[in-house]
Amino acid sequence: MPRLTIPPVAKRLALREYVPFGGLLLTWFLIGVSIGPADVVRLIGANAVVQGVRALCTLEARHVLARRSAAAAAVWRASRRSALKMEAVGLFACGLLIAALVTLVTGLAMPEAGAMIAIAALGIPARHPLGLLVARRNWDVTWRVGAAVTAVAGGAVIFALGLPWQAAAVVVALRDWGGLVATAAFAGPRDPSRVSRSEALTFAEAAARTERTARRQVSYRLVKTLFGVLLGPVGNIAARTGRGAGRLDSKLRRLIPRNRPGMMVFTATLATAAGAFIILSREPLAFLVAAAFARLAASGGSALLWWQYGGVSENEDDDDDD
Repeated sequence: MPRLTIPPVAKRLALREYVPFGGLLLTWFLIGVSIGPADVVRLIGANAVVQGVRALCTLEARHVLARRSAAAAAVWRASRRSALKMEAVGLFACGLLIAALVTLVTGLAMPEAGAMIAIAALGIPARHPLGLLVARRNWDVTWRVGAAVTAVAGGAVIFALGLPWQAAAVVVALRDWGGLVATAAFAGPRDPSRVSRSEALTFAEAAARTERTARRQVSYRLVKTLFGVLLGPVGNIAARTGRGAGRLDSKLRRLIPRNRPGMMVFTATLATAAGAFIILSREPLAFLVAAAFARLAASGGSALLWWQYGGVSENEDDDDDD
C-alpha cells in the first residue's frame, strides 16, 4: 500500500494557520458560553487593545536577534544585550500606555473592560522581553500551537467550572506564556542557512524590521477584513491560507507604495473613529469596534514612528509569528 505523504505546504498551513485559528474559535466559543456574549465581546476587544499597545510600543528585537543565531559568541552576547535593552524600554512603554488606557476606559464607566485590558496585558512580558530566550529556536509554528493548546485548555476549564470573566481574561493572558513554554520545551534550533548576520545587532535594524512588520500588518488586516465581508467565515480562512502558503502579507506590503501622508491620514482616521465609538457608546459591541480600529491605528502609528528607518533590506526573509 503506498505511503501517504503530506506536502510541506499543507503541513505548514495546518500547524501555522488552521490549528491556531481553530483553537482560537473553540476558545472563544467555550468562554462565550460560560461568561455570556456581552463579556466575551468585551474580552475580545480588550485583547485587541493589548495587541495594539504591543504593536505600537515594542520593537521586533527577537527577529533581528535571531539572525545572529550562527554568529560568533561575542557577537551573539552583544546583540542579546542590545535586544534586551530595547525590549525593556518597550515593556516599560507598554506598561505606561496600558495604565493610561485602563484609567480612561474605567473613567468612561466601563470598569469590566478596563480590568480585562489590565489582566490581558499580563501576557506581554512573555513576548517582550522573555521571547528573547527562544530567539535561537524555530519558534514560528511551535509558539502558535503552544498558544492555541493553552487557550483551548484554559477555555475548557472555564467552561467546565463555570468560572467568571476574570478567569477568562487570565486565559487570554496565558496564551503567549503557553507559546513561550512550548517553544522552549519542544522547538528545534533555528535553521542557520536562513538570513544571518555576523555583525552585532543595531537599533536601526530593529526599527527597520518593526516598520516593515507594521505596514504588513496594516495591509494584511485590511485584506482579511475585506475577505470577511465578501466571503463571511470563509474569508478569514482564505486570508490565512494566502498568508501561510503564499506569503500574502509580505506581498501586499511590497505592492502598496510607502506613502507617509497616506499612512498619517489612515492612522488619524482610525484613531478618531476609535475614540468616537468609545466615547459615544458604552455598549460592548461599540467597545469591540473601537478596539479593532485602535489596533489598526496602532500598527499605522508604529509604521510612522519608525518610518525613517524603513525601506532598508526590503528583500529579507520576513518570517513572523504574528
